[in-house]
Amino acid sequence: MQRNRKYEGIIILGCPRSGTTLLRRLLNAHSNIAAPGETHILTACARFLHSDRAVDGMNVGVLNGLGYAGFETQEVLDRLREFAFTFRRQHAAREGKARWVEKTAVDAFYINEISRLFGDHALFICITRHGMDVACSMMDWCDKSQVYFSELYHYVRQYPRPLEAFCHAWVDVTRDLRKFVALHQENSLELRYEDLVANPEAEMRRVLDFIGEPWDSGLLSRAMHHKDSQGFSDWKTFSKSQIETTSVGRWRKFSSPTLADLALIVNPSLLECGYDAIESGETDSEEEAKRRYELGLLFQAMKPETPMS
Repeated sequence: MQRNRKYEGIIILGCPRSGTTLLRRLLNAHSNIAAPGETHILTACARFLHSDRAVDGMNVGVLNGLGYAGFETQEVLDRLREFAFTFRRQHAAREGKARWVEKTAVDAFYINEISRLFGDHALFICITRHGMDVACSMMDWCDKSQVYFSELYHYVRQYPRPLEAFCHAWVDVTRDLRKFVALHQENSLELRYEDLVANPEAEMRRVLDFIGEPWDSGLLSRAMHHKDSQGFSDWKTFSKSQIETTSVGRWRKFSSPTLADLALIVNPSLLECGYDAIESGETDSEEEAKRRYELGLLFQAMKPETPMS
């Protein structure tokens, strides 16, 4: 599909913990594509468009503010897009490559703004992963970072149980991502994490064909052995020297009561994305939950004490 070479830029969109970093690393290993760590520049541009609605219905923000100063909305959008793209072009040029990839995980929470700013001016690879595995990985991410990033904290404030919050975040992002793909069918490609890790060569051939670049037989090996860890990125992927499927299906370790609660949140979106619905069974009664808790306490009490250091 050589026609897609008219787009210099390639933007990866996907819910955080959906394999966006793995995909970025694979693309960065191509001789013609520069895909560095996360820059957050698209998110910053999206936030730039934020406005508050006043009581009289007026939107108070940059676009209206600059509008009163004589700047048309389209001019502001064009200049903001050029601001973002200039940084990416300059980085690619320094790397000696003609094309660039932008990938920042939290961009997925700003899909509507990104569509408005960049939707017709780049290629988009939109990656989806099973929502329950995403929730598992988000839990690891937040535990490791010791923080809820602002986009996730928005959900944690609404849903105090983290796994429930993460599932709601996945549902919202997935809904927006599917709408984006439907709106930009000519310049977006859908990809599933599970397919990528199960058959990376076939999926990367499909990706490269979409963006108009030739296949490179050494791509996979080069990507996984080159530790291009400079900048913000997923720490987990850099500990692996090959693409694995071990993270697929981690959600199956959850207890039946947890699965029952989370299935209510994710099942409709799972079905829309082509995954099987979660068969969770019934939730435990309060008495059963209490008994399970007491058994857990008993089990902990039976463990040998660990000497304090």
